[in-house]
Amino acid sequence: MTEQEIFLRGIWKIIPDEENTDWIENLSKEEFDDSPLGDFGSIIKGMLDKGVEAKSIARLFKIIGYETAFSILYHLEDPIASFEGFESENDHLDWALFTIDEESETPKEGLWDLHSNLLSMDPSGREMRPKKE
Repeated sequence: MTEQEIFLRGIWKIIPDEENTDWIENLSKEEFDDSPLGDFGSIIKGMLDKGVEAKSIARLFKIIGYETAFSILYHLEDPIASFEGFESENDHLDWALFTIDEESETPKEGLWDLHSNLLSMDPSGREMRPKKE
């Protein structure tokens, strides 16, 4: 597996798995509070109370997770688009994601086109297509 593929597999590990719905029931039991994300459980409970199936909620979270990951990867590769409209005329900002050589601890290779290749690394093999039931 290439370094890029390993990185993208790691991204997929943090995107919710639509096959796992256990977290939905557990989360729906959490009481509302005013802490950060303190309404997460009550939102999920409200969805369940309105008849939204846990598998639909899990699929929605997978889609949101994928879209978020895609956008962050795009952001990493295109800093100009990321800050367009609020940068100063005199400032220029670039960044990139690189693998690091273990011995010298210097950048080795850039990881490019991550956003373009994320879809092909979907562990389900469906490239985010809906599951046929």
